[in-house]
Amino acid sequence: MKLCLAFAPVFLAALAGCTGLGAYGAMMAQPGAAGSPTAGAPNAAAATPASTPTPSPAAAVSESAKPAASPSSVSVTIRNSCGKTVKVFFGNKPKFGSGTYSTASSNSVQSHSFRPGDLFWIVDQSENGLASVEVKDSTREIEIRGGCSELASR
Repeated sequence: MKLCLAFAPVFLAALAGCTGLGAYGAMMAQPGAAGSPTAGAPNAAAATPASTPTPSPAAAVSESAKPAASPSSVSVTIRNSCGKTVKVFFGNKPKFGSGTYSTASSNSVQSHSFRPGDLFWIVDQSENGLASVEVKDSTREIEIRGGCSELASR
């Protein structure tokens, strides 16, 4: 009998619709019950298309007025106007960063794919950077100038 009396308050709270449990009881109540937080709220499944807001024509215009995303790859012509073969580096930091070393033969033209923001360097024989240029989405050509240690981009 003592055991039954110990559970009496819990049983009474359950019979009263869990109102004796405070906010927790209200959360546990059945949907649509008078004490539940969703009582009287419209059912999401019963929503009609008329109640769904439609974007205004001005919002549609602003969406189409956004600039196009920059290209993910830019093809650039590398022109060596120098009379010597030049050591070059494709990457962020020659000697200390990751990237690729290569050479550009004297008076030659080659093509390379970059991403906007990539760097192109002229380096010396010890792999120290002499000059660099950052590739932009509008870059089409990088020229190694006649002095072999200057770069120009267009």
